[in-house]
Amino acid sequence: MPWCCEDETTEASEEMLDWAKQGSELHVPCLWGWEVMNAVGVSVKRSRITADRGKDFLEQLAVLNFKIDHPPPIADFPRLQDLATLHRLTSYDVAYLDLAKRLSLPLATRDTDLEKAAISEGVKVLSK
Repeated sequence: MPWCCEDETTEASEEMLDWAKQGSELHVPCLWGWEVMNAVGVSVKRSRITADRGKDFLEQLAVLNFKIDHPPPIADFPRLQDLATLHRLTSYDVAYLDLAKRLSLPLATRDTDLEKAAISEGVKVLSK
């Protein structure tokens, strides 16, 4: 959302956006699209951005190289729940952590709990 809401923009988020605009792959869990649309809707509802800005943002995302991961097989649910319990994370946050672990990729987050869990699991974190 730092790319959408100017008051959340950081130097790091701008660097990541430049990297994404150059065509770099951005791996996200299958729930990501719903989360983005919800965040935009809430931002519009709370008058943080205009509806037009929200729509423009969603259109801008379409030109970036997102790779949307498949949903986890049901057989993985116990392992994922164990990961959530161990780090006291939501299942949504575990989706991002698990994807980064499986693909051996760094995780971009500004969430402190998710950052701590990622570091504990040996995942590099791109934050702040």
